[in-house]
Amino acid sequence: MTHNLAIIAGRGSLPQELAFGMRERGDEPLLIGIEGETEPWLDTFENAVLGWGQFGQLFKLLADHKAKQVVLAGSVTRPKINIAKMDLGAIRSLPEILAFMIGGDNSLLSGVINLFEKRGIEVVGAHQVIPELLAGKGPIAGRKPPRKAFANMNKAAEASKELGRLDIGQAAVAVGGRVVAVEGIEGTDGMLERVASMRSTGRLYENGRFGVLVKTMKPEQEMRVDLPAIGPDTIYRLVEGGLRGVGVEAGKSLILEREKTLELAKLHDIFIFGMDASDHE
Repeated sequence: MTHNLAIIAGRGSLPQELAFGMRERGDEPLLIGIEGETEPWLDTFENAVLGWGQFGQLFKLLADHKAKQVVLAGSVTRPKINIAKMDLGAIRSLPEILAFMIGGDNSLLSGVINLFEKRGIEVVGAHQVIPELLAGKGPIAGRKPPRKAFANMNKAAEASKELGRLDIGQAAVAVGGRVVAVEGIEGTDGMLERVASMRSTGRLYENGRFGVLVKTMKPEQEMRVDLPAIGPDTIYRLVEGGLRGVGVEAGKSLILEREKTLELAKLHDIFIFGMDASDHE
């Protein structure tokens, strides 16, 4: 069977939403799982599972199915180079692979995109396949945040952008007019766990009524991969951390499992707001 588009699927709900969204529109994708990163739902689609370093098999698979586009979706563990497990296609590209592996996330993702594009395969973003995933501008859940929450959002957005410029992370938390946590290698969930711990141990004295999480796209980020995203787990973490809401960069952030995410936000009185430059007060 031929497939116009293949989804290279990591963990999380994004690959699943893309696959089933495409199916609902009558376009059946090919799913390519990564060894050690697969989830059971993959078996509901035509799929293959490949290990890191099997680039030759990957490109042969895409050619056999006449796939001219791929989406890179979901979270993955940063791979380790193991020459013994590489196929011939990967070994031929080894100098190029090593070059982008030593950089940060932006370098890694740009390098992977380049591997595909050199072989005539277009990499497209999740938002190009399912545009409804993108966060819009303004209130998405709840009312427009109060002025104190906006002030915290601006503080967190400034910190998040600086983190992105350094290719460190995409998110920050501000409470009481100051940044109290920034995202590192542990990801957003890990950062929010730290906020909850600070709250439980009394390190955060502010009651959190205006405390916010903000997620932004990195300034030099390739929009086709790794856009900042929120979902149901984000809302649960905000509640645990005693935060009031989340600001996401409008048109540059994804809302996963949107219906469930918005229901949870309403249930817990959490606002979700799509920010752009005009929101800075």
